[in-house]
Amino acid sequence: MRIVLVNPNPMTPPVTPVALDYLGAACINAGMDVDLVDCSVESDWTTILKRVLAEKPVLVGVSVRNIDDSYFASRDFSLQRIIPVLEKIKSLTSASICLGGVGFSIFPSESLKFCDVPYGICGDGEESLIKLAVALEEKSGLESIPGLIWREDGEYRLNTILPAGIEKINLASRPLIDNEYYFENGGQVGFETKRGCPLHCVYCPEPLVRGRDVRVRHPLNVVGELTNLFDRGISVFHTCDSEFNCPYTHAVRVCMAIVESGLGNKIKWYAYCSPEFFSEDLALLMRQAGCVGINFGADHGDNHMLSRLGHGYTSDDLIRIRKICLKHQIICMFDLLLGSPGETKESIETTIRLMKKIEPDRVGISLGVRLYPITPLGKQIIKMSDGVLANNPSLFGDIDNNESLFRPIYYCDERLGEDVEDWLHDMVGGDPRFLLGRRTDANLNYNYNDNPELTDAIRQGHRGAFWDILRRISEGISPL
Repeated sequence: MRIVLVNPNPMTPPVTPVALDYLGAACINAGMDVDLVDCSVESDWTTILKRVLAEKPVLVGVSVRNIDDSYFASRDFSLQRIIPVLEKIKSLTSASICLGGVGFSIFPSESLKFCDVPYGICGDGEESLIKLAVALEEKSGLESIPGLIWREDGEYRLNTILPAGIEKINLASRPLIDNEYYFENGGQVGFETKRGCPLHCVYCPEPLVRGRDVRVRHPLNVVGELTNLFDRGISVFHTCDSEFNCPYTHAVRVCMAIVESGLGNKIKWYAYCSPEFFSEDLALLMRQAGCVGINFGADHGDNHMLSRLGHGYTSDDLIRIRKICLKHQIICMFDLLLGSPGETKESIETTIRLMKKIEPDRVGISLGVRLYPITPLGKQIIKMSDGVLANNPSLFGDIDNNESLFRPIYYCDERLGEDVEDWLHDMVGGDPRFLLGRRTDANLNYNYNDNPELTDAIRQGHRGAFWDILRRISEGISPL
């Protein structure tokens, strides 16, 4: 039985399609033949598609990492760019196509309809993709396949999503993806220590598509994966966990396993972390394990707004973690999310003043919050709008005939005024630590996609998180 996996993501610098590596390992372990077509790696991907699809696979799995870039300044509906890949697949084979990925799982029925594809898998795919291939080969029922969505009698049917038991799956082999290519051209390679997120951020769909119950990998399996990739010449990594330090005890165990393996002195890595579960003890362990940078989802510096966004920490915690990172020589970025309901210019001023006071190495600013219908914030805004999005003056994006919020719609509180972008740029005052885009000036769009400065830096030898590469070249620091 043969499966073809396709990465249609055209982003540059390229981002490692870690999920396809994990899916490929699961399929190979199940005795299946797997071919990969990676459109990020292969300039002539159409020729490779023709070759592998001529082998008559039973199923073609296509990864949908993002529906859009979730960035108000650009509002890029990236899903539309995978349509040429899907159309080429359809022209070359009669095999069934199945979509999957985090982005897909937020809008499963809308994505299937938009892409005109028969099947999709919501949530983890390691077990479900194999079961779907077997069901199609044997022409058996689809009802028992976890997370499967398909169209039947004019309606979309979605099976119950059952998270895969990743603690029992060996994800260390990374057999499919050309990870060396991603290291050379993307500056880093991703890895995952767990899945799920227990936090309650009102705007974030991740806990709803990956699950609130966190499923952890055995730390030695994570070490095995990193060792395998290091032996291939890859030495800079980034965690793909929602927040590396949730749960705290698992982060400690992973760091201890890396230190005990001896890898901590050989590799460098970056992580996403929550300010809520971060301590000096963990920072010390992370640094000993090779962590050099952390992106904190700080979101805000005003305590009232932090509470409204669903956070259990305060501005004092941001001050505390910045001091910890300085002490242990871990560079850090604070990502801010401004403009949600209740935002005022005063609350933004409080936040910018705090950032300038504590001086993170970089501050990413998103003005305008991407809305998703499955999140508390998305539901709140839909209710406030009485089901008619055009009635809400705080909404921006594809408002018409888009009640599902499938095409990107952003909330930016109308009380901030029409001049809020210019006002915010004036407040930042040209401080190079702030990464702040603006809709009216493409040169100030600090989105990472198609950023020539970033791509050139990686070509010249820089490695690491994209925000840190931009920091290093702006400060004239040599490559990592």
